[in-house]
Amino acid sequence: MTGDSLGSPVDSAAVQTLSPLLLSDYAVGEQVDWLRLSRSWETDFPSDYVAFMSAYGAGGISDAFELLRPDESATEDSDGMTGETANARAVWPSSSLPTEGSSSPKSPVIAWGVTVGADVVCWLTGNENPDRWPVAVVSRDGFSRWTSYECGMVEFLRRVFSGELEACPFSDATLWGTGAQKFVHWKEERRLLESGVDPWTGEPDPLAGVGFD
Repeated sequence: MTGDSLGSPVDSAAVQTLSPLLLSDYAVGEQVDWLRLSRSWETDFPSDYVAFMSAYGAGGISDAFELLRPDESATEDSDGMTGETANARAVWPSSSLPTEGSSSPKSPVIAWGVTVGADVVCWLTGNENPDRWPVAVVSRDGFSRWTSYECGMVEFLRRVFSGELEACPFSDATLWGTGAQKFVHWKEERRLLESGVDPWTGEPDPLAGVGFD
């Protein structure tokens, strides 16, 4: 999905439905070259994700979940979409991975989030229409324990916060059914940490300035 879809009323409505449950003073949006990103990943991206990135951007949720920065698949940023997608692919059944020269070179999974419990949250990209990609949670134990959900990324988050799924999808239950959460954009999170402030409490960070060997 290219930047031309940012104004879609359906996608904006999905984000607006989530907004009462995802509060932020630091939602500054993300500047993304969607055309370049789509070329890199050999696919477009779901329109609700594009709308979310425009409204909020990448960052943390209640110190329990990280919405990954969209990056190009050739980059080596282990903290972004590429790195976590590689982690998910590492435990994905090898028979489902594209082979060299395949007519479908895109990854069968693309990661968009990671939890404090080391679960990776992905899309299953089998459908040619990205807006129909289900969400899959890859547990920290790997694909021996994974569950898919027939909804998009924004609706999935709403159902997690409101507790509307059959069970908590994550190894950590911080976000499960607890109502409104706090979002902090990754740039603001970094700025606060560098200034010695805990982004989640607003209090001085007790680990600020402490070095580790």
